[in-house]
Amino acid sequence: MLLSSCILRLGFSKRILQCARFNSTEQVEYLKTALSNGRLDWTDVKKNILEKRGNCNTKNIDAMMLKVMVNNKYFDAALKFADYLKKDNTDLSLGAINGLLILYYNYSKHSNLAPEEREFILNTYNKLYEKYKILDYTTGDNLIHALCAIDEWKKCKRILEDVKISGTPTHSAYSTIIGTLFRLNKKADAMKMIDVSVNDRRPLQDYAYEEWIKSISRKYKDKKTILKYLEEICLHIENSAGPIPKVTADRLKDAFSSLQFETKNTEIVKKTGDCITCWQTLDCHKLTDEEFLYLQNNVKEKLIVGSDLFLKSSPEELERFQKFVQQTAPYDIVIDALNLLYLAQKNVKDRMHILNYVVNYFSTKNMRILVLGRKHMFKLNKGSLHYMMRRAFTFFTDDLSQDDPYFITAAILSGSHTDILSRDLLRGHRFTLRDDNLRRIFLRWQWQHQWKAFNSKRGPFVLTPLPYTPCAQKNSGVWHIPYESEENLDDGKINDGVPDCSTWLCLRPKPDSS
Repeated sequence: MLLSSCILRLGFSKRILQCARFNSTEQVEYLKTALSNGRLDWTDVKKNILEKRGNCNTKNIDAMMLKVMVNNKYFDAALKFADYLKKDNTDLSLGAINGLLILYYNYSKHSNLAPEEREFILNTYNKLYEKYKILDYTTGDNLIHALCAIDEWKKCKRILEDVKISGTPTHSAYSTIIGTLFRLNKKADAMKMIDVSVNDRRPLQDYAYEEWIKSISRKYKDKKTILKYLEEICLHIENSAGPIPKVTADRLKDAFSSLQFETKNTEIVKKTGDCITCWQTLDCHKLTDEEFLYLQNNVKEKLIVGSDLFLKSSPEELERFQKFVQQTAPYDIVIDALNLLYLAQKNVKDRMHILNYVVNYFSTKNMRILVLGRKHMFKLNKGSLHYMMRRAFTFFTDDLSQDDPYFITAAILSGSHTDILSRDLLRGHRFTLRDDNLRRIFLRWQWQHQWKAFNSKRGPFVLTPLPYTPCAQKNSGVWHIPYESEENLDDGKINDGVPDCSTWLCLRPKPDSS
Protein backbone atom coordinates (compact mmCIF):
# COMPACT_ATOMS: atom_id res chain seq x y z
CA MET A 1 0.00 0.00 0.00
CA LEU A 2 2.82 2.36 1.00
CA LEU A 3 4.80 1.40 -2.08
CA SER A 4 1.89 2.04 -4.43
CA SER A 5 1.23 5.39 -2.72
CA CYS A 6 4.87 6.40 -3.26
CA ILE A 7 4.69 5.35 -6.91
CA LEU A 8 1.54 7.43 -7.38
CA ARG A 9 3.20 10.41 -5.70
CA LEU A 10 6.31 9.94 -7.85
CA GLY A 11 4.20 9.80 -11.01
CA PHE A 12 2.25 12.87 -9.93
CA SER A 13 5.48 14.77 -9.22
CA LYS A 14 6.85 13.74 -12.59
CA ARG A 15 3.76 15.11 -14.32
CA ILE A 16 4.13 18.39 -12.42
CA LEU A 17 7.75 18.66 -13.55
CA GLN A 18 6.74 17.89 -17.12
CA CYS A 19 4.04 20.57 -17.02
CA ALA A 20 6.47 23.08 -15.51
CA ARG A 21 9.00 22.28 -18.20
CA PHE A 22 6.37 22.60 -20.94
CA ASN A 23 4.94 25.86 -19.62
CA SER A 24 8.24 27.52 -18.76
CA THR A 25 9.17 30.74 -20.54
CA GLU A 26 12.91 30.36 -19.88
CA GLN A 27 13.68 29.69 -23.53
CA VAL A 28 11.85 32.77 -24.78
CA GLU A 29 13.32 35.01 -22.08
CA TYR A 30 16.84 33.80 -22.88
CA LEU A 31 16.34 34.59 -26.56
CA LYS A 32 15.06 38.10 -25.79
CA THR A 33 18.08 38.73 -23.54
CA ALA A 34 20.48 37.46 -26.20
CA LEU A 35 18.88 39.72 -28.80
CA SER A 36 19.06 42.75 -26.49
CA ASN A 37 22.72 42.09 -25.71
CA GLY A 38 23.60 41.56 -29.36
CA ARG A 39 24.94 38.03 -28.83
CA LEU A 40 24.03 36.62 -32.21
CA ASP A 41 26.16 33.54 -32.73
CA TRP A 42 23.10 31.60 -33.92
CA THR A 43 24.57 28.14 -33.35
CA ASP A 44 25.35 28.96 -29.73
CA VAL A 45 22.02 30.74 -29.23
CA LYS A 46 20.08 27.68 -30.45
CA LYS A 47 22.21 25.35 -28.31
CA ASN A 48 21.62 27.44 -25.19
CA ILE A 49 17.87 27.71 -25.86
CA LEU A 50 17.53 23.95 -26.09
CA GLU A 51 19.28 23.60 -22.73
CA LYS A 52 16.63 25.82 -21.08
CA ARG A 53 13.24 24.69 -19.87
CA GLY A 54 10.38 25.17 -22.32
CA ASN A 55 8.49 23.55 -25.16
CA CYS A 56 11.03 24.21 -27.90
CA ASN A 57 12.83 21.29 -29.48
CA THR A 58 15.08 20.72 -32.46
CA LYS A 59 12.06 20.51 -34.78
CA ASN A 60 10.32 23.76 -33.88
CA ILE A 61 13.12 25.99 -32.56
CA ASP A 62 13.66 27.89 -35.83
CA ALA A 63 9.98 28.77 -36.14
CA MET A 64 9.83 29.81 -32.47
CA MET A 65 12.87 32.08 -32.77
CA LEU A 66 11.49 33.79 -35.88
CA LYS A 67 8.11 34.29 -34.18
CA VAL A 68 9.69 35.90 -31.11
CA MET A 69 11.86 38.20 -33.24
CA VAL A 70 8.98 39.31 -35.47
CA ASN A 71 6.56 39.82 -32.56
CA ASN A 72 9.14 41.95 -30.73
CA LYS A 73 10.23 43.77 -33.93
CA TYR A 74 13.85 42.56 -33.90
CA PHE A 75 13.83 42.74 -37.70
CA ASP A 76 17.56 43.24 -38.24
CA ALA A 77 18.33 40.19 -36.13
CA ALA A 78 15.54 38.22 -37.78
CA LEU A 79 16.90 38.94 -41.26
CA LYS A 80 20.38 37.80 -40.19
CA PHE A 81 18.88 34.66 -38.68
CA ALA A 82 16.98 34.07 -41.94
CA ASP A 83 20.27 34.24 -43.87
CA TYR A 84 21.80 31.82 -41.37
CA LEU A 85 18.95 29.35 -41.83
CA LYS A 86 19.08 29.45 -45.62
CA LYS A 87 22.82 28.81 -45.58
CA ASP A 88 22.75 26.24 -42.77
CA ASN A 89 19.77 24.18 -43.97
CA THR A 90 19.24 22.68 -47.38
CA ASP A 91 15.75 21.53 -46.43
CA LEU A 92 13.92 23.95 -44.15
CA SER A 93 11.03 22.67 -42.03
CA LEU A 94 7.54 23.82 -42.93
CA GLY A 95 7.45 25.72 -39.63
CA ALA A 96 10.65 27.60 -40.51
CA ILE A 97 9.32 28.36 -44.00
CA ASN A 98 6.14 29.82 -42.49
CA GLY A 99 8.26 31.83 -40.06
CA LEU A 100 10.28 33.29 -42.93
CA LEU A 101 7.15 34.15 -44.92
CA ILE A 102 5.71 35.97 -41.90
CA LEU A 103 9.02 37.79 -41.38
CA TYR A 104 9.29 39.04 -44.95
CA TYR A 105 5.65 40.15 -45.03
CA ASN A 106 5.96 42.14 -41.79
CA TYR A 107 9.34 43.62 -42.76
CA SER A 108 7.93 44.74 -46.12
CA LYS A 109 5.42 47.01 -44.34
CA HIS A 110 8.12 49.59 -43.68
CA SER A 111 11.13 48.57 -45.83
CA ASN A 112 11.79 47.20 -49.30
CA LEU A 113 12.70 43.54 -49.51
CA ALA A 114 16.09 42.67 -50.99
CA PRO A 115 16.19 40.81 -54.34
CA GLU A 116 17.23 37.55 -52.63
CA GLU A 117 14.32 37.84 -50.20
CA ARG A 118 11.86 38.38 -53.05
CA GLU A 119 13.39 35.42 -54.84
CA PHE A 120 12.98 33.26 -51.72
CA ILE A 121 9.22 33.96 -51.66
CA LEU A 122 8.82 33.06 -55.34
CA ASN A 123 10.94 29.93 -54.98
CA THR A 124 8.96 28.93 -51.91
CA TYR A 125 5.71 29.22 -53.88
CA ASN A 126 7.09 26.94 -56.62
CA LYS A 127 8.70 24.42 -54.26
CA LEU A 128 5.64 24.11 -52.02
CA TYR A 129 3.40 23.35 -54.98
CA GLU A 130 5.90 20.88 -56.39
CA LYS A 131 5.93 19.05 -53.07
CA TYR A 132 2.36 19.34 -51.76
CA LYS A 133 0.10 20.09 -54.78
CA ILE A 134 -2.45 21.59 -52.35
CA LEU A 135 -1.38 23.87 -49.51
CA ASP A 136 -2.66 23.68 -45.94
CA TYR A 137 -4.69 26.55 -44.49
CA THR A 138 -1.91 28.20 -42.43
CA THR A 139 0.82 27.92 -45.04
CA GLY A 140 -1.54 29.20 -47.73
CA ASP A 141 -2.48 32.21 -45.60
CA ASN A 142 1.17 33.10 -44.89
CA LEU A 143 2.15 32.66 -48.53
CA ILE A 144 -0.68 34.98 -49.67
CA HIS A 145 0.67 37.74 -47.43
CA ALA A 146 4.27 37.23 -48.58
CA LEU A 147 3.33 37.19 -52.28
CA CYS A 148 1.41 40.44 -51.88
CA ALA A 149 4.57 41.96 -50.38
CA ILE A 150 6.27 41.44 -53.76
CA ASP A 151 3.18 42.31 -55.85
CA GLU A 152 2.61 38.72 -57.04
CA TRP A 153 -1.13 38.95 -56.38
CA LYS A 154 -2.14 36.74 -59.33
CA LYS A 155 -0.57 33.70 -57.66
CA CYS A 156 -2.81 34.31 -54.65
CA LYS A 157 -5.91 33.26 -56.60
CA ARG A 158 -4.74 29.65 -56.72
CA ILE A 159 -3.87 29.69 -53.02
CA LEU A 160 -7.31 31.07 -52.11
CA GLU A 161 -8.92 28.04 -53.72
CA ASP A 162 -6.66 25.73 -51.68
CA VAL A 163 -7.47 27.56 -48.45
CA LYS A 164 -11.21 27.23 -49.16
CA ILE A 165 -10.88 23.44 -49.15
CA SER A 166 -10.39 23.46 -45.38
CA GLY A 167 -12.02 26.76 -44.42
CA THR A 168 -12.72 30.36 -45.34
CA PRO A 169 -9.73 32.60 -46.08
CA THR A 170 -8.94 35.04 -43.27
CA HIS A 171 -10.05 38.66 -43.17
CA SER A 172 -6.38 39.62 -43.40
CA ALA A 173 -5.75 37.47 -46.49
CA TYR A 174 -8.59 39.08 -48.42
CA SER A 175 -7.82 42.63 -47.26
CA THR A 176 -4.12 42.20 -48.03
CA ILE A 177 -4.90 41.15 -51.61
CA ILE A 178 -7.45 43.97 -52.00
CA GLY A 179 -5.07 46.55 -50.57
CA THR A 180 -2.30 45.33 -52.87
CA LEU A 181 -4.57 45.68 -55.90
CA PHE A 182 -5.46 49.26 -54.98
CA ARG A 183 -1.78 50.01 -54.36
CA LEU A 184 -1.02 48.74 -57.87
CA ASN A 185 -3.88 50.86 -59.29
CA LYS A 186 -5.89 47.81 -60.32
CA LYS A 187 -9.27 49.03 -59.11
CA ALA A 188 -11.42 46.73 -61.27
CA ASP A 189 -9.66 43.65 -59.86
CA ALA A 190 -9.87 45.08 -56.35
CA MET A 191 -13.63 45.61 -56.62
CA LYS A 192 -14.12 42.03 -57.84
CA MET A 193 -12.09 40.73 -54.88
CA ILE A 194 -14.16 42.89 -52.52
CA ASP A 195 -17.29 41.10 -53.77
CA VAL A 196 -15.64 37.72 -53.11
CA SER A 197 -14.51 38.81 -49.65
CA VAL A 198 -17.93 40.14 -48.67
CA ASN A 199 -19.69 37.01 -49.95
CA ASP A 200 -17.35 34.97 -47.73
CA ARG A 201 -18.42 37.17 -44.79
CA ARG A 202 -15.01 38.80 -44.50
CA PRO A 203 -15.53 42.58 -43.99
CA LEU A 204 -12.62 44.74 -45.10
CA GLN A 205 -9.82 45.49 -42.66
CA ASP A 206 -8.08 48.84 -42.43
CA TYR A 207 -5.25 48.04 -44.89
CA ALA A 208 -7.76 47.60 -47.72
CA TYR A 209 -9.49 50.88 -46.85
CA GLU A 210 -6.15 52.67 -46.46
CA GLU A 211 -4.95 51.71 -49.94
CA TRP A 212 -8.39 52.43 -51.41
CA ILE A 213 -8.27 55.99 -50.03
CA LYS A 214 -4.65 56.44 -51.14
CA SER A 215 -5.47 55.29 -54.68
CA ILE A 216 -8.09 58.03 -54.95
CA SER A 217 -5.75 60.78 -53.77
CA ARG A 218 -3.03 59.55 -56.15
CA LYS A 219 -5.25 59.44 -59.20
CA TYR A 220 -7.47 62.51 -58.76
CA LYS A 221 -6.80 66.14 -57.83
CA ASP A 222 -10.19 67.75 -58.47
CA LYS A 223 -12.11 67.97 -55.17
CA LYS A 224 -15.48 67.05 -56.66
CA THR A 225 -14.00 63.95 -58.27
CA ILE A 226 -12.23 62.95 -55.06
CA LEU A 227 -15.52 63.38 -53.16
CA LYS A 228 -17.31 61.21 -55.71
CA TYR A 229 -14.92 58.32 -55.15
CA LEU A 230 -14.71 58.76 -51.38
CA GLU A 231 -18.49 58.44 -51.33
CA GLU A 232 -18.08 55.19 -53.25
CA ILE A 233 -16.22 53.91 -50.20
CA CYS A 234 -19.01 55.19 -47.95
CA LEU A 235 -21.60 53.38 -50.09
CA HIS A 236 -19.62 50.16 -49.68
CA ILE A 237 -19.66 50.68 -45.90
CA GLU A 238 -23.41 51.31 -46.03
CA ASN A 239 -23.98 48.09 -47.98
CA SER A 240 -21.83 46.11 -45.57
CA ALA A 241 -24.27 47.15 -42.77
CA GLY A 242 -21.55 47.08 -40.13
CA PRO A 243 -19.03 49.35 -38.38
CA ILE A 244 -15.57 50.08 -39.77
CA PRO A 245 -12.29 49.96 -37.80
CA LYS A 246 -11.52 53.07 -35.72
CA VAL A 247 -8.31 53.75 -37.67
CA THR A 248 -10.29 53.65 -40.93
CA ALA A 249 -12.76 56.15 -39.46
CA ASP A 250 -9.82 58.44 -38.72
CA ARG A 251 -8.59 58.11 -42.32
CA LEU A 252 -12.03 58.98 -43.71
CA LYS A 253 -12.28 61.89 -41.30
CA ASP A 254 -8.97 63.30 -42.58
CA ALA A 255 -9.93 62.72 -46.22
CA PHE A 256 -13.28 64.52 -45.87
CA SER A 257 -11.68 67.32 -43.83
CA SER A 258 -9.39 68.08 -46.78
CA LEU A 259 -12.55 68.59 -48.88
CA GLN A 260 -13.92 71.32 -46.58
CA PHE A 261 -16.22 69.01 -44.61
CA GLU A 262 -17.03 69.42 -40.94
CA THR A 263 -15.95 66.07 -39.51
CA LYS A 264 -16.86 65.06 -35.96
CA ASN A 265 -16.79 61.94 -33.84
CA THR A 266 -20.34 61.76 -32.60
CA GLU A 267 -23.01 59.66 -30.90
CA ILE A 268 -26.41 58.49 -32.06
CA VAL A 269 -29.32 58.65 -29.62
CA LYS A 270 -30.25 54.98 -29.51
CA LYS A 271 -34.00 55.39 -29.05
CA THR A 272 -34.50 57.98 -31.78
CA GLY A 273 -31.54 57.74 -34.18
CA ASP A 274 -30.63 61.43 -33.72
CA CYS A 275 -27.01 62.56 -34.23
CA ILE A 276 -25.97 64.72 -31.26
CA THR A 277 -23.70 66.80 -33.53
CA CYS A 278 -25.95 67.82 -36.43
CA TRP A 279 -29.27 66.58 -34.93
CA GLN A 280 -30.29 64.88 -38.13
CA THR A 281 -32.21 61.63 -37.67
CA LEU A 282 -31.05 58.44 -39.30
CA ASP A 283 -33.49 57.07 -41.87
CA CYS A 284 -35.28 53.76 -41.66
CA HIS A 285 -34.41 51.90 -44.85
CA LYS A 286 -37.61 49.93 -45.20
CA LEU A 287 -37.76 46.98 -47.56
CA THR A 288 -39.48 47.56 -50.87
CA ASP A 289 -42.24 45.17 -51.92
CA GLU A 290 -39.79 43.54 -54.36
CA GLU A 291 -37.13 43.09 -51.66
CA PHE A 292 -39.58 41.54 -49.21
CA LEU A 293 -40.92 39.14 -51.87
CA TYR A 294 -37.32 38.15 -52.67
CA LEU A 295 -36.70 37.53 -48.96
CA GLN A 296 -39.95 35.62 -48.54
CA ASN A 297 -39.25 33.27 -51.45
CA ASN A 298 -35.65 32.64 -50.43
CA VAL A 299 -36.26 32.15 -46.73
CA LYS A 300 -38.79 29.44 -47.52
CA GLU A 301 -36.32 27.79 -49.88
CA LYS A 302 -33.23 28.08 -47.64
CA LEU A 303 -34.65 27.47 -44.18
CA ILE A 304 -37.57 25.17 -44.89
CA VAL A 305 -36.92 23.27 -48.11
CA GLY A 306 -33.11 23.46 -47.68
CA SER A 307 -30.97 21.21 -45.53
CA ASP A 308 -30.75 23.54 -42.53
CA LEU A 309 -34.11 22.54 -41.06
CA PHE A 310 -34.06 18.84 -41.89
CA LEU A 311 -30.95 18.33 -39.80
CA LYS A 312 -33.23 18.09 -36.75
CA SER A 313 -36.75 17.82 -38.05
CA SER A 314 -39.04 15.51 -39.96
CA PRO A 315 -41.02 15.90 -43.20
CA GLU A 316 -44.20 15.14 -41.24
CA GLU A 317 -43.61 18.00 -38.84
CA LEU A 318 -42.78 20.33 -41.70
CA GLU A 319 -46.05 19.46 -43.43
CA ARG A 320 -47.97 19.98 -40.16
CA PHE A 321 -46.33 23.40 -39.76
CA GLN A 322 -47.10 24.53 -43.32
CA LYS A 323 -50.76 23.58 -42.97
CA PHE A 324 -50.94 25.39 -39.63
CA VAL A 325 -49.53 28.63 -41.09
CA GLN A 326 -51.89 28.45 -44.09
CA GLN A 327 -54.87 28.10 -41.76
CA THR A 328 -53.94 30.69 -39.10
CA ALA A 329 -51.80 33.40 -40.76
CA PRO A 330 -51.41 36.33 -41.02
CA TYR A 331 -50.03 37.33 -37.61
CA ASP A 332 -49.00 40.68 -36.20
CA ILE A 333 -46.18 39.17 -34.17
CA VAL A 334 -44.47 35.78 -33.81
CA ILE A 335 -42.96 35.05 -30.38
CA ASP A 336 -39.99 32.75 -29.81
CA ALA A 337 -41.24 31.08 -26.62
CA LEU A 338 -38.14 29.01 -25.88
CA ASN A 339 -35.97 32.12 -26.03
CA LEU A 340 -38.24 33.83 -23.52
CA LEU A 341 -38.17 30.85 -21.15
CA TYR A 342 -34.39 31.16 -20.91
CA LEU A 343 -34.85 34.65 -19.42
CA ALA A 344 -35.92 33.02 -16.17
CA GLN A 345 -32.65 31.05 -16.07
CA LYS A 346 -32.96 28.53 -13.22
CA ASN A 347 -36.17 29.94 -11.75
CA VAL A 348 -38.77 27.58 -13.24
CA LYS A 349 -41.68 29.44 -11.63
CA ASP A 350 -40.83 32.64 -13.51
CA ARG A 351 -40.79 31.02 -16.95
CA MET A 352 -44.48 31.06 -17.72
CA HIS A 353 -44.83 34.38 -15.88
CA ILE A 354 -42.42 36.05 -18.34
CA LEU A 355 -44.05 34.40 -21.36
CA ASN A 356 -47.54 35.42 -20.25
CA TYR A 357 -46.34 38.95 -19.51
CA VAL A 358 -45.13 39.29 -23.11
CA VAL A 359 -48.27 37.70 -24.58
CA ASN A 360 -50.43 40.06 -22.49
CA TYR A 361 -48.33 43.01 -23.63
CA PHE A 362 -49.25 42.37 -27.26
CA SER A 363 -52.76 41.08 -26.51
CA THR A 364 -53.71 44.45 -24.97
CA LYS A 365 -52.68 46.03 -28.28
CA ASN A 366 -55.19 43.77 -30.05
CA MET A 367 -52.39 42.11 -32.00
CA ARG A 368 -52.76 38.71 -33.65
CA ILE A 369 -50.12 36.57 -31.91
CA LEU A 370 -48.35 33.31 -32.75
CA VAL A 371 -46.26 31.65 -30.04
CA LEU A 372 -43.77 29.06 -31.27
CA GLY A 373 -42.43 26.64 -28.66
CA ARG A 374 -41.47 23.03 -28.04
CA LYS A 375 -43.53 20.15 -26.72
CA HIS A 376 -41.60 19.94 -23.45
CA MET A 377 -43.37 23.18 -22.45
CA PHE A 378 -46.43 21.04 -21.63
CA LYS A 379 -44.52 20.00 -18.50
CA LEU A 380 -44.70 23.57 -17.21
CA ASN A 381 -47.59 25.06 -15.23
CA LYS A 382 -50.69 23.91 -17.13
CA GLY A 383 -52.88 26.74 -15.87
CA SER A 384 -50.44 29.38 -17.10
CA LEU A 385 -49.96 27.53 -20.37
CA HIS A 386 -53.71 27.38 -21.04
CA TYR A 387 -54.00 31.07 -20.12
CA MET A 388 -51.46 31.89 -22.83
CA MET A 389 -53.06 29.55 -25.39
CA ARG A 390 -56.38 31.38 -25.06
CA ARG A 391 -54.69 34.63 -26.13
CA ALA A 392 -52.47 33.43 -28.95
CA PHE A 393 -52.11 30.86 -31.68
CA THR A 394 -49.56 28.24 -30.62
CA PHE A 395 -47.41 25.74 -32.46
CA PHE A 396 -45.14 23.30 -30.62
CA THR A 397 -42.31 21.50 -32.40
CA ASP A 398 -40.76 18.23 -31.31
CA ASP A 399 -38.11 18.65 -28.62
CA LEU A 400 -35.27 17.71 -30.97
CA SER A 401 -36.38 20.00 -33.78
CA GLN A 402 -34.76 23.28 -34.67
CA ASP A 403 -37.52 25.73 -33.84
CA ASP A 404 -35.71 28.90 -34.98
CA PRO A 405 -36.21 28.22 -38.70
CA TYR A 406 -39.92 27.73 -38.02
CA PHE A 407 -40.07 30.93 -36.01
CA ILE A 408 -38.36 33.04 -38.70
CA THR A 409 -40.25 31.46 -41.56
CA ALA A 410 -43.69 31.80 -39.92
CA ALA A 411 -43.09 35.53 -39.53
CA ILE A 412 -41.81 36.14 -43.05
CA LEU A 413 -44.46 33.97 -44.71
CA SER A 414 -47.13 35.81 -42.72
CA GLY A 415 -46.42 39.07 -44.55
CA SER A 416 -44.35 42.24 -44.63
CA HIS A 417 -46.17 43.73 -41.62
CA THR A 418 -45.41 40.84 -39.23
CA ASP A 419 -42.96 41.42 -36.37
CA ILE A 420 -40.96 38.95 -34.30
CA LEU A 421 -39.94 38.80 -30.65
CA SER A 422 -36.70 37.13 -29.65
CA ARG A 423 -33.46 38.07 -27.91
CA ASP A 424 -31.61 35.82 -30.36
CA LEU A 425 -29.50 37.91 -32.74
CA LEU A 426 -30.21 35.31 -35.47
CA ARG A 427 -26.63 35.50 -36.79
CA GLY A 428 -26.50 31.78 -37.56
CA HIS A 429 -29.61 31.90 -39.72
CA ARG A 430 -28.48 35.06 -41.47
CA PHE A 431 -25.27 33.24 -42.40
CA THR A 432 -27.29 30.33 -43.80
CA LEU A 433 -28.34 32.72 -46.56
CA ARG A 434 -25.30 32.46 -48.84
CA ASP A 435 -26.13 35.42 -51.06
CA ASP A 436 -24.72 38.62 -49.60
CA ASN A 437 -27.56 40.81 -50.90
CA LEU A 438 -30.06 38.45 -49.29
CA ARG A 439 -28.21 38.64 -45.96
CA ARG A 440 -28.33 42.44 -46.07
CA ILE A 441 -32.07 42.41 -46.79
CA PHE A 442 -32.62 39.92 -43.95
CA LEU A 443 -30.63 42.13 -41.55
CA ARG A 444 -32.66 45.22 -42.50
CA TRP A 445 -35.87 43.22 -42.03
CA GLN A 446 -34.63 42.06 -38.64
CA TRP A 447 -33.79 45.60 -37.47
CA GLN A 448 -37.22 46.86 -38.52
CA HIS A 449 -39.29 44.00 -37.11
CA GLN A 450 -37.52 42.48 -34.10
CA TRP A 451 -38.87 43.21 -30.64
CA LYS A 452 -36.85 42.03 -27.64
CA ALA A 453 -37.78 41.11 -24.09
CA PHE A 454 -35.49 41.28 -21.05
CA ASN A 455 -35.82 40.45 -17.38
CA SER A 456 -34.65 42.81 -14.65
CA LYS A 457 -34.97 43.06 -10.89
CA ARG A 458 -38.18 45.03 -11.45
CA GLY A 459 -39.55 42.35 -13.74
CA PRO A 460 -39.74 41.69 -17.49
CA PHE A 461 -39.88 44.49 -20.04
CA VAL A 462 -40.18 44.77 -23.82
CA LEU A 463 -38.06 46.82 -26.27
CA THR A 464 -39.60 48.01 -29.52
CA PRO A 465 -37.85 47.66 -32.90
CA LEU A 466 -35.56 50.51 -33.93
CA PRO A 467 -37.26 53.43 -35.71
CA TYR A 468 -34.13 53.80 -37.89
CA THR A 469 -31.56 51.62 -39.67
CA PRO A 470 -28.30 51.59 -37.63
CA CYS A 471 -25.85 51.46 -40.53
CA ALA A 472 -23.86 54.04 -42.52
CA GLN A 473 -26.13 56.32 -44.50
CA LYS A 474 -26.32 59.72 -46.20
CA ASN A 475 -29.10 62.18 -45.42
CA SER A 476 -29.29 65.69 -46.95
CA GLY A 477 -25.63 65.55 -47.95
CA VAL A 478 -24.45 64.40 -44.50
CA TRP A 479 -22.81 61.01 -43.96
CA HIS A 480 -23.14 59.13 -40.67
CA ILE A 481 -20.84 56.13 -40.36
CA PRO A 482 -20.46 53.75 -37.37
CA TYR A 483 -17.01 52.64 -36.30
CA GLU A 484 -15.70 50.17 -33.75
CA SER A 485 -14.96 51.42 -30.27
CA GLU A 486 -11.28 51.07 -29.35
CA GLU A 487 -12.18 50.31 -25.75
CA ASN A 488 -14.93 47.86 -26.68
CA LEU A 489 -16.19 47.81 -23.11
CA ASP A 490 -19.57 46.32 -22.23
CA ASP A 491 -20.19 48.56 -19.19
CA GLY A 492 -23.07 46.28 -18.31
CA LYS A 493 -24.90 47.09 -21.54
CA ILE A 494 -27.39 44.65 -23.02
CA ASN A 495 -26.11 43.08 -26.22
CA ASP A 496 -29.11 43.61 -28.47
CA GLY A 497 -27.28 43.34 -31.78
CA VAL A 498 -27.33 47.07 -32.51
CA PRO A 499 -23.99 48.70 -33.47
CA ASP A 500 -22.50 50.83 -30.69
CA CYS A 501 -24.35 54.15 -30.84
CA SER A 502 -21.50 56.01 -29.08
CA THR A 503 -18.94 55.73 -31.89
CA TRP A 504 -20.05 57.29 -35.17
CA LEU A 505 -18.65 59.77 -37.68
CA CYS A 506 -20.63 62.83 -38.77
CA LEU A 507 -19.30 64.11 -42.13
CA ARG A 508 -21.05 67.34 -43.07
CA PRO A 509 -20.26 69.79 -45.92
CA LYS A 510 -19.35 73.24 -44.65
CA PRO A 511 -21.94 75.90 -45.62
CA ASP A 512 -19.52 77.71 -47.92
CA SER A 513 -18.18 74.58 -49.66
CA SER A 514 -19.18 74.09 -53.28
